[in-house]
Amino acid sequence: MEFPDRAAAEKWYGSAEYQAILPMRANNAISDLILVDGVGPDFTVAGFAQQVRDAIKAASH
Repeated sequence: MEFPDRAAAEKWYGSAEYQAILPMRANNAISDLILVDGVGPDFTVAGFAQQVRDAIKAASH
């Protein structure tokens, strides 16, 4: 998802509407929410997720 700025993302996250459905996501899916301030044109969520998985795997050995 993309927001015009961090304030808008935080407003969405804290909204009553999202907070009402958050337990459904948190209790039924393995997921993380990460807010970042801007990314490069070659950024992909899949690539970032792989980097995170690789770092966790490396740290566990």
